[in-house]
Order: sequence, then structure tokens, then C-alpha cells
Amino acid sequence: MAIVYPDSFLEIRFQELKPPPPTTGLCAGYDNKVWQGARLAAHLFNWLPYAALNQENQLAFGSHNFLDLLRNAAAHIYKTKKTATRGELGELLLHLACIQHVGTVPVVCKLVLKSSSNDTVKGFDGVHLLKTAGGFEIWLGESKFYLDPQEAIRDAINSISAHIAPAFLETEKAMLMGHVGKDIPHRDEVVKLFKAQTPGDKLLNASVFPILIAYESPCVASFEEVTAAYIDAVGKELSDLRNYFAQKAGDIKLRFHLIFVPINTKKEIVENFDKLLEPYL
Repeated sequence: MAIVYPDSFLEIRFQELKPPPPTTGLCAGYDNKVWQGARLAAHLFNWLPYAALNQENQLAFGSHNFLDLLRNAAAHIYKTKKTATRGELGELLLHLACIQHVGTVPVVCKLVLKSSSNDTVKGFDGVHLLKTAGGFEIWLGESKFYLDPQEAIRDAINSISAHIAPAFLETEKAMLMGHVGKDIPHRDEVVKLFKAQTPGDKLLNASVFPILIAYESPCVASFEEVTAAYIDAVGKELSDLRNYFAQKAGDIKLRFHLIFVPINTKKEIVENFDKLLEPYL
């Protein structure tokens, strides 16, 4: 039985699939001349069970148990009303963007592995699989939900650099190996990549590194509706950020895929998401 995901909400407003590196820009858009921050928060909340519950619980989700499972999923996010970054929202965005706009299959939902509420996800923020004509790719993701996109890019590059260090990668592989979903395509081959006996280089060679950057966009703040002028402006903004990433990550020999989500204000999304989450904590 296949998992049925929520309907898509974000629209692709920019896409350049040629390196360096392939890049997708996703947009929430406007309604009645207001940027749809509240609707984006609601969309993230709808995705909560699909990122914070394991495969078995996702398939069991129904009218008879949805409150219990939703509370279980909520407990994997956070219990305080304020944290420093609300990085979990970036992880949710990465998860849904890879599934809906790239076509990946989650291998491990990292939020499930949080040891307690308010803990942070260790290692890669997302572990997905993309089927290809020649087999598959492992997508090892990093997400940043920041005010400043250039700062987010620099921190994402630093995080990826730390995660591919041999000692860290061996620890990450050991943690992932026991949590690969039973219905994942190419499961035996995926598990083999995570085994201690398999060199880390083999995993890196089979991997793409999606980096999701959600950030406060001057372009989004200066428009009131999606027009041709808006699409041109946001395309220029994202193209400049793509070039900035290529400049900063030029020495890292990995395959990247950038996913940008320009927003109006981070505060609006966090406050609306918190209101939806609070009754389930």
C-alpha cells in the first residue's frame, strides 16, 4: 500500500537543472495582495505526520487514530514556544520539496530519530532515494531556515563539509542502517551502502546533496502578486544566490541540488505553525 501525500502547494518559479549546480526555486505566492505565509505554515503542518512518523505509522494513519499519531508526530518537533532557529521547519520543507518536486522516496525520516522534543536532528536533515534509469541515487540533504540567504548558504556548506568527514560519515552510516524502511526500492543495495564494511567513498559517489535554503526575500516583500515582473525578479535573485553558492562551494567535489524557498517573514510562518502545533503538545 502506497503512502498518499498532501496536495502540492508551493509552485516552481525558477528552475535551472544544468550545473553548477541544478537549482529549483519554490514559491508560496500571494492571495488578495498578501503573501501566503499562513497557508505555507498550514501546509507544513499537514506534512508533519509524513516527516515525523515512521513508515508503519504513516500507512496506519486513519480516522480512528489520527489524533494519537498526530500527537506522536508533534512530540518529535518541539515543545517550547520559542527556539533559536526553528530548524525543524526547514527539515519539513526539505522533506516535502524532495518528494513533491523531485520525486524522491524517503529512506529514513530523520525527525523520527530525535531522542527528545527540542533535540536537534544529528547528521543529514534528509535521507531520500531517487530512482534513475541506471539504478538509484541517495539524496543526503541539508536544510537552513534563515533570515539571510548568504549566511544560510555558508552554514549549509560548512555542515555538509563536516558530515562527509570520514569519522562523522561512519557514525551516520551506522545510525541509518537499522532504520531503512522495508519497502524502499533497492533496499538491499541501500543497506549495503550504509554497512561499516562499505567504504564511505562508495556512498558519496552514489549520492546527491540537496540543500534547501528558506530565507527572507527582498523580492517577495516588494511584490503583492505573482506577475511576469515578479517571476523575473525572483529568478534574478535566485540566480545570484546560485552563483554565490557555486563560488563558495567550488572546492567541494560533490553533486549538489539547490532548493530555494524565498519567503516574506520567518516570524509569520513560525507563529502560525506554532498555533497549529500547540493543541497537540
